[in-house]
Amino acid sequence: MNVWHALQDNWLVDRKRRYVVAGCAIAFTLFVATLLYQSPNLSQRILSHANPPSIPSTLDQGKASLPEFFDWHTRSQFRPVQQAVENKSVLDLCHAFPTHLLRDIQPVLKTGHAVLETRVGPHLRSASACLDNSLLIFSDVDEDFSGYQIIDVVSDLRSDFVRDNKQLRNYTILKELSDNGTLRPGAGSDINGWQIDKYKFLPQISRVWRMRPEKRWYVFYEDDTYVVWDNVFRLLTNFDPDMPWYFGSPSPGVEGTWMANGGPGYILSREAVRRLVRDDFDAEGVFIGSALSQRWEDEMTGNCCGDSVLGLALYQDAHTSLSGLFPMIQPHPLHGIPFSDRYWCQPVISMHKTFIEDMEGLRRWEESRRQTRRPLLFADLVDYLNLTKVAVREDWVNSEWGGYPPPSDSPAHASFDACGDACKADPNCFQWTYHLRSCVFTPWFRLGQAKAAEVEEWRPPEEKSMQWSSEDKRFMAGWDVEGIKRWMSGKGRDCKTIQWVRPSVERIF
Repeated sequence: MNVWHALQDNWLVDRKRRYVVAGCAIAFTLFVATLLYQSPNLSQRILSHANPPSIPSTLDQGKASLPEFFDWHTRSQFRPVQQAVENKSVLDLCHAFPTHLLRDIQPVLKTGHAVLETRVGPHLRSASACLDNSLLIFSDVDEDFSGYQIIDVVSDLRSDFVRDNKQLRNYTILKELSDNGTLRPGAGSDINGWQIDKYKFLPQISRVWRMRPEKRWYVFYEDDTYVVWDNVFRLLTNFDPDMPWYFGSPSPGVEGTWMANGGPGYILSREAVRRLVRDDFDAEGVFIGSALSQRWEDEMTGNCCGDSVLGLALYQDAHTSLSGLFPMIQPHPLHGIPFSDRYWCQPVISMHKTFIEDMEGLRRWEESRRQTRRPLLFADLVDYLNLTKVAVREDWVNSEWGGYPPPSDSPAHASFDACGDACKADPNCFQWTYHLRSCVFTPWFRLGQAKAAEVEEWRPPEEKSMQWSSEDKRFMAGWDVEGIKRWMSGKGRDCKTIQWVRPSVERIF
C-alpha cells in the first residue's frame, strides 16, 4: 500500500506540473500573439530572426503563404515633416533633418578626385546636404573639399599589390601628383577612373568599421545617386542590425551568387560588416590592415566590378546572401523610371544616375511635400516630372527602354502625328518616339531625355547611307496624356496601401 500511495502521489505531482507548464505555455503564446497584433514592426523583427538571410534559399521559402509586401505603418522623423522652401538656404532646410538617427546609421559616399567639383559639390547641396560630420567620403586621393576630409581608401591596399598592378597605374599617377603638390581640382579627368573604382569597394568596408565601428547600419552610395533619407530611416526601423543583412538591387554575381548593383547603393547591417572585417584586427582590437582586401586581391584584379567582388565576399566570408529590395533601390535614374504598376506604390529609397541638375530641385521638392505617414512613392514623382501635362517634346527621346514598333506596313510610320494617333488607339501604348520615319511605342510612361538629331552609328549600312532630311534625323517624343490619367485613376493606384517589398532576388531590374 505504501508503494501504491507513493506512486499515486508522484503521478499527481507530475500531473500538476504538466498543468502548470501547459498553462504557462498558453499564457506566453497569448502574450506574444497580442504583441504581434499590436506591433507590425515587432512581428517583422521576429520574422527576421526566423528567416536569416545567410541561407540563400531562406527568403523564398514559404513565399506561397507570404504576401509580396510588408504591412508596415511608418512615420517620418523629420521635424517639421513638411516645410515651405521658398527663399530658404540649404542650411535652413537642414534644420528639419533628424540628425539623431545618424548615431546609428553611417552614410558613406564613394567618389573620385576627377568629379569632386562636378558631382560631389552638387551632392553636398542636395541629397547629402544634411549629413554633416556623419558623412564619410571615400575616394582615390586624400584631400580637403568643401569642409570635408576626402579619404583615399585605395591606399589601404597592400603597397606591393598596388605597385605591381597595371590596372592601378592611373591611381599611382594621381598619388604622385598629390604628393608633389601638382594635383589641381578637376585634374585627372582623362584618367580611367573606372579601373580604380573597383578597388574601393572592399577597403572602404574595412575603413568605415575602423573609423565608425558598431553603427547599426552602413549605407553606401555613389556620387550620382539620389538617396531619399526619410525612406531609408523608415525602412531600417523594421530590421534587426544584429542579423547579417545585405540590401540592394539584385544583379547576377559570380559562382551563382547575387550581388547588389553598386550604382543605386547598398546597405549592410552591423553584423554583416562585423563578419567581413573579423580578421582586420588583432586580439586586442588593434587594426592590422585590411585582411578583407588581401583575401580578394586576385578576384579584384580579374573581375570587372567591385560590387561583384563584394557580393562574393559577403557570400563566402560573411555567409550573407543578398536581400533584394528592387525596385525601391533603383538602378533607373529619375528621368528614366518606366512608370507602371511595378514602379508605382513602392517607396523610393534611391535612384542611380540622376542628373546632377535635378538633385537640388528634387531635394527641395521632397522637403515641400513630405508626409508623416506616407513615404515618398514612385507615383509621387510623376508630379515632379510633370508627366500629366506635357504631351510633346521636340529633340527628345522617351522610348529607349522597352520600346516596340508597330507593324512595318502600319500607317503609324507616316509621320509623328500618325504615330501618336496609332499609339492612342493601341491599349498597350502610353507614349511614342518618331525618328528616321519610324514609329516606336512604349507600354509605360517615362520622361526620357534630350537627344540631338542624328543617324545612330548602330544603324545598318543601308540605313546610314540613305538620304535623310534634317527633319527626319530629329527625335520627336509624345505622350498619351489622357490615357495616362485614366491609367492613374485605376483601382489601387491611389496607393492607400504602401508596397514595402519583401526581400527577393526574383524581382530584378
